[in-house]
Amino acid sequence: MVKQIKKNTKLEKKSKVVSKKSSKANKKAPIKKISVKFRREMEKTLMDMRRELLEDINNTMKTESNHLKFDVGDFYDNASSDRERELSLSLSQRDRQKLNMIEDALKRLESKTYGQCLMCKDLIVEERLRAMPFTMYCVMCLEEEESSNSG
Repeated sequence: MVKQIKKNTKLEKKSKVVSKKSSKANKKAPIKKISVKFRREMEKTLMDMRRELLEDINNTMKTESNHLKFDVGDFYDNASSDRERELSLSLSQRDRQKLNMIEDALKRLESKTYGQCLMCKDLIVEERLRAMPFTMYCVMCLEEEESSNSG
């Protein structure tokens, strides 16, 4: 009976060692790369997004420059107009931030690191990249980051 217990303990230790080795091996496994076809698809998507954003920013700038040409009205009209301008400028700031993220994604495509999570270095799933082509993090790392920032 004692010999059987010792034998079982040795087997458990061996299985733990094997599982530890296999998990370490998984961590050192080479990172998969995204396909050339998918890279081209994402590059086109990012370029289209960049073009549309630049057009929107350009239109906003033109609208803002014409703002004072037709400045006729009372105090309330001016306040309403100023609030609309403020909102418009705020939205264009978001557009500029999004444009920066798109530019970063295009640089990652060029350096062949696109699709790789910046935190864990794992490959981001294609569905996530299609939904948000400029993302830098996999879902798990993003959730971890958000939970650490919220609490």
